This record gives sequence, structure tokens and C-alpha cells, in this order.
Amino acid sequence: MIKHLLKQPTQSGLEEIEHVKFLIISRIAYFALAVHALLIPAFAHIGANTLAIVNVLSVFAWGGGIFLINQGLTSLALRVFCLEVLIHAVVVCATLGLSAGFQFYLWTISCILMIDYQLPLKRAAIYSFLMIITFALLYVFFAEVTYTFSYPELIPHINVINIIIAGLPMVYGIGLIREITISQRIELTEMASRDPLTKLYNRRFAKKLILAAHKKSIENADNLCLVMADIDHFKNINDSYGHDKGDTILLNISAAIRAFLTENDIAVRWGGEEFLLLLGHTNQQQAFAKVEALRQQIAAIEPHQDFPELTVTMSFGLIEWQPLASLECMLQQADAALYKSKHSGRNKTTIATGQSSVFNNIDAVS
Repeated sequence: MIKHLLKQPTQSGLEEIEHVKFLIISRIAYFALAVHALLIPAFAHIGANTLAIVNVLSVFAWGGGIFLINQGLTSLALRVFCLEVLIHAVVVCATLGLSAGFQFYLWTISCILMIDYQLPLKRAAIYSFLMIITFALLYVFFAEVTYTFSYPELIPHINVINIIIAGLPMVYGIGLIREITISQRIELTEMASRDPLTKLYNRRFAKKLILAAHKKSIENADNLCLVMADIDHFKNINDSYGHDKGDTILLNISAAIRAFLTENDIAVRWGGEEFLLLLGHTNQQQAFAKVEALRQQIAAIEPHQDFPELTVTMSFGLIEWQPLASLECMLQQADAALYKSKHSGRNKTTIATGQSSVFNNIDAVS
């Protein structure tokens, strides 16, 4: 459920947090409502009629709090719950004593108060601390109260049950907060590594991946190829048809590139209309065949229905990575091969033949 909330693209981070808070508080509220409802006949059965009446009021308090949550007033509902737990703990401990363990719910509410994001942190911390102070004072004022009702032999077991029940909401709440923290960390890492428009890797992050892939290829004696690609006449497209159409073209080409990739490849929006591809487990001839297929696929993309005269093509520069060559050296040669494609007619793939800077230009197949 929490992952579903985090993946909704229309929600901001703050809205996601509010949804998580709603989820935590509402489920704990229903749980507490059920517990108090069960306590009504239990207290009546042992002869603690005052406590049975108090729990009737508690049921109304938690039911009212649930209504407030459904109305979007979660912070107000938390204050209602806080007051109910405080009063309930004091009355029960004054009646049954401390051996039944109802005072431990003060720890639960003190933790839940800290997720009320509408409260300033300092005030929430003060309220939580007051709950703990109340917990301590119960041991001062009611330490001598003894249990005088039916089934005294069950009190140690009830104490254990109350400790467990009081702990469950804390574990549940902290577990959900942990999940959203991890999910947001993953989301932020993904956002930092991707170009916001095309969703391809950005230049800064991709360099680390490329260097790691190069190191692995040397260890495994694999071939790697680098491809620089550029959209032909992209500036003219932006000037003539507008940047919105330019963004649409970038999206269409990025989709074609993603479909073209294998698990061994890396695609990067290198900057503007320029892309970098790293083709793993691929030698120069294989890379050329793959790139040509991609180039032809891009050239075959149908123009926009409102601009039938518009065609989009790409030029490519390709080099097989020499094991001892630096990334910068290979990028320079791939870029030089791309430059040759651009200045010899465009819509072409040019192979840079290693360190010699001799180019083998292969014309596009019309």
C-alpha cells in the first residue's frame, strides 16, 4: 500500500507524507477502537463498572477521532486520542493499580504524537515528554493501589498482553515510516541519476557507470563500444516548431533508444540533443549493425500529424573502446566521428578507427 502511494506521480512529497500519516493513524485508531470495545464487557464482568463506563466514552472518543481523520483533520484527531489515552491511563491505574499494565499506552501515544507534522517539532516533543512524565507520576501516586476485582491470578498475563498491544502500534508506525524513508531515498537517488525529461541517465551519474563497465570489461576481456549521437537540425526544429515539439521529439527518440538497449548497455542524455550510448559485449562490427538499425528506426518515426513535412534523423559517431585508453580519449574520438557524420550529409554512422583518428564513413542507407 505504501509503495503504491509513493509511486503516484500526481502527489508531492508532502502529500505522500500526509497519506502515510493518515494510513498510520487511521489503522491505529480502528485497532484502539476495537480494544476499547472489548474492554467494556471485560471490565463489567470483573465488577469494574466505572471503568466499563469510561471505556464507553473511550469508544466514542476514538470513533469521533476516526470521523475527524476522514474529514482531513488528522492533527485534531491526534489531540483527541492523546487526551483519551491520558485520561484512560490515569483512571484505570487509579482503579486497578499498575500491575495490569494500562500505563504503557502512554508510551505509544507519546511516539504517535511525534508524527503530527502540523505541530512544531518543539511543541510535539513537549507533549510527548509530558506523556512520559505522566507515566512516571503514575508510579508515584498509584504504586500502592492493589487489584481488588475478580480473577487476580490473571493480572500478570493481562500486564504482558497490554505491553504487547501497546507496542504493536509503535512497531507498525515506525515500520511504515522506515518504508517511506527507504522508498524516498531510492526515489531521490533515481531522480539524481536521471535526466528529468527523457528519463535516461544524466551525464554526471553515467560517467561512474561507464567507468565501472569499462573496468569490468577489462577484467572479463569483453568488447565495449562508445557511440555519440546527435539529432540533426534540432535547433532549427526548435526555432520553427517550438520547444514543446522539440521536447516531444526528445521523448520519442529516448523511447526508441530505451527499446534498443540490452541489459549490458547504458544510454545517457549527454546534453541538449546529444546522446551517449555504451554498448556492452559488442565489437565494432556488431555495434555498427545495431546503431544502423537504431538510426533507420528513428528516421522511420512518423512525423507529427500537424507537421507532415517534419522529419527527424540522427547522426552517430562510433568507436570500439581500446582497453588502455581513457574515457576522455574515447569520447573525443567518438565525438570527432560524429562531427564527420554531421558534416558529410548527416543521418549517417561514422566509425572512428581507434587511436589513429582515421575515419571510416559509411553512408546512410536511404
